Amino acid sequence: MPSAVTPLQLPTWITGASAESVISIIFTLLFIWWLIYTIVAAYHWFRFGRSSWVAVPAIAAHLVISGVIFVFMTVNLH
Repeated sequence: MPSAVTPLQLPTWITGASAESVISIIFTLLFIWWLIYTIVAAYHWFRFGRSSWVAVPAIAAHLVISGVIFVFMTVNLH
């Protein structure tokens, strides 16, 4: 006779995670992805931009604005 099927039980680190911690992990992963993308884009702009006078102010503005947005998004997460 077949035995009874037991329901799937998730690990405790998944069931015990709060929404706030999941959101902070997602934002951190997005920030890491953004950082890698920014470094690659800045490298290519400097490498192939042929000394564009716009490169440095544009990259600086991008870093400042993106940093402010990231801090604004995560300031209330614990």
